[in-house]
Amino acid sequence: MPPVDARDDVVEAAAGTLGALLALVTTYPLITLNTRQHVTRRRERDGDDGDDAPSTSSLSSMYDGIEPALVGTACSQAVYNYWYSRANGTYRARRGRDATGAASLAIASFAGCVNVLMTLPIWTIVTKMQADVRRRENDRDDGEEAASVERDVDAETAAAKLRSATSEGGKKNGDQNGSGKKKRSFFDIAREVVRDGGVCGLWQGLTPSLVMVANPALQYAFYETVAKWRLKRDRKTTLSAPEIFVFGACAKFGATMLTYPLMVVKSRLQVVSKDMADDRMRYRGTAHAVRCMAAEEGLGVFYKGIETKLTQTILAAALMFTVKEKLAESVYAARRVLV
Repeated sequence: MPPVDARDDVVEAAAGTLGALLALVTTYPLITLNTRQHVTRRRERDGDDGDDAPSTSSLSSMYDGIEPALVGTACSQAVYNYWYSRANGTYRARRGRDATGAASLAIASFAGCVNVLMTLPIWTIVTKMQADVRRRENDRDDGEEAASVERDVDAETAAAKLRSATSEGGKKNGDQNGSGKKKRSFFDIAREVVRDGGVCGLWQGLTPSLVMVANPALQYAFYETVAKWRLKRDRKTTLSAPEIFVFGACAKFGATMLTYPLMVVKSRLQVVSKDMADDRMRYRGTAHAVRCMAAEEGLGVFYKGIETKLTQTILAAALMFTVKEKLAESVYAARRVLV
């Protein structure tokens, strides 16, 4: 980690952004899979066992929404790292020492709240693109209709009706998505969100998102505390790449375990649409979503997909911290040489 007195707001923001972009591209398929796990309902507890499996039909579908996600990540990391570094610098200038413990957590929370308010509309649309609940409902309905036809009539009649059903299904999807199974674009979904809930609809899931600032806040606070302890103990000014990797992974693990239920609720709220086929997922707000999910799907739903999330988030955090710290360290070293 660079010496504290050499830190610079712009360098920290830029290094954090580049690290986060690399982590996003590397782990994006896991992010998409986890989002689909969040928004796929458990079957009724008193009915069939198991879950409706989320669709993972192709690798390309696992990168749905990657373009706006890259923009959102760049914006989020730039905003978060800039305000975190700036607030920490202000605290240090006034108190004459670095923020630690509760002060560090408060600074991280402040930066997180600013980030959420400024970038949540992007992430609401990205979540809808990843889940694409409507398209998957149409695919499932087409499959159920075809199965029903095959059961009720003989083979020749079934083939004719299946062709007719497929043609009508294509027309229906064409009306909704533009043509056939064509994926909806960022702006198509943005228009849908505004149509359903007005401009405020772009901030769906705001409440759990604001509460979830505890995740990066805890992550950064854990990391900074452990990193400073290690530097002080070993009397050195920088951490090695393996140390950064391990400390970043451990910090993210702890933060994720504490805040994961809110991630599930947020994903459910962000995919809500007035014309969803499953009216049980038309939640009226955070409290309503929590009540319905607990009553209809059991408490286990709040940790659904936790294995996928832990794999993705620990790898992403470790990559982000390693790239961020080493890039910033290189810039500071080059600056000292030039000066």
